[in-house]
Amino acid sequence: MRTHLGVRLLVAAAVSLLVSPPVLAQSLRQQLVNFGSPLGSEQGMAVLAALGSLEVSTAPLGTSTGGFTFTFDPQVRVWTRSASSFGPAFAERSLTTGRGKVSAGFNVLHAKYDSFNDQQLDNFDFRPAQNIQGFVVSPAHSAVALDMSSTTVVGYAHIGVSDSVDVGLAVPWIRMKVAGDGRLVGSANQTVGTSTLTETSSSGIGDVALYGKYRFFRQDGGGAAAAVEVRLPTGDKDELRGLDVTRTLASVIWSHGGKVSPHANVGYEFWSGEASMSATGDVFVKDQFKYAFGVEIEAHPRTTIVVDLVGRGVRHGGKVGYQTFAGAGGTSIDALVGIPEGLQQVSLAPGIKWNAAGSLLFVGNVLFSLSNSGLRANAIPVVGVDWAF
Repeated sequence: MRTHLGVRLLVAAAVSLLVSPPVLAQSLRQQLVNFGSPLGSEQGMAVLAALGSLEVSTAPLGTSTGGFTFTFDPQVRVWTRSASSFGPAFAERSLTTGRGKVSAGFNVLHAKYDSFNDQQLDNFDFRPAQNIQGFVVSPAHSAVALDMSSTTVVGYAHIGVSDSVDVGLAVPWIRMKVAGDGRLVGSANQTVGTSTLTETSSSGIGDVALYGKYRFFRQDGGGAAAAVEVRLPTGDKDELRGLDVTRTLASVIWSHGGKVSPHANVGYEFWSGEASMSATGDVFVKDQFKYAFGVEIEAHPRTTIVVDLVGRGVRHGGKVGYQTFAGAGGTSIDALVGIPEGLQQVSLAPGIKWNAAGSLLFVGNVLFSLSNSGLRANAIPVVGVDWAF
């Protein structure tokens, strides 16, 4: 009798395991919201998560056309380099790779986010909510110290379809990491509540890019080109690796050859949908204007110094501000939320490209943020390798 009962219990347990839904781990977005909940800061942490996705997905990746570009001389039947410099890192030049030539490589970017809405993230300066009235202690505010970073590895390749046309692919792999401590602080600066987000991370593919460039005007070492880049919604928005929209950038490129080679890019990126910056969806971002201006300096036949000014203007939303929410019994809170105002981001990107051997290049850059709005990393180091064959 006991044996039969034991068997029935084992079978019931097995069936329960088979039919019960799996317990899914919470996404980074949900963990940030839950972290803010005891502090009255769900809205502030939700908009921080949304802008984390925006920053990771729209920041420059450094996947420009390869450092070696070639033209075929039919008279001597050999390939010759079409420029003596190795090209920009966060912009494009009009030169193409060369018919049948391939350029491939990877970049590694590490961003530690220092401030949000011009409030420091690492020293409890960040206040997702303030002027909290009618609760345990009034007035009160939430103070958060957050460690948030992203590491992006971008693998890319370009091939010359003809002497005037390049096509390419870029695949970003992204690791997001967050950890935090929060306090609910009363009017006498006393701590009346706490919340902790233990260090957690998530890794995976970001938004994959497909690329095409057509050089329609030629000059020695330069000219003009048109380019199209399509970013596919392959990154997980809830893990802060994507925006869940298809983005198509159409741009015009100009560059000029020589020992000192200037270049300029201007483009507009069309989005297939809106990326919400609020729980209700009434605040969103959609489309952006992108530009890059810079110069390449041939410091040595094997060394090119590059300085770029890279910017983007996200439309319709991206900025944040405090909004008052009233509750029952005279309670209220001023929460940090997204507002319907576009966001401007500008970075200075000095760097160097060094030809170690053959057609192998080592690349090093630093992206210095020149703007205070949104989620900001003061300096993003970038290292990479570029190889042509």
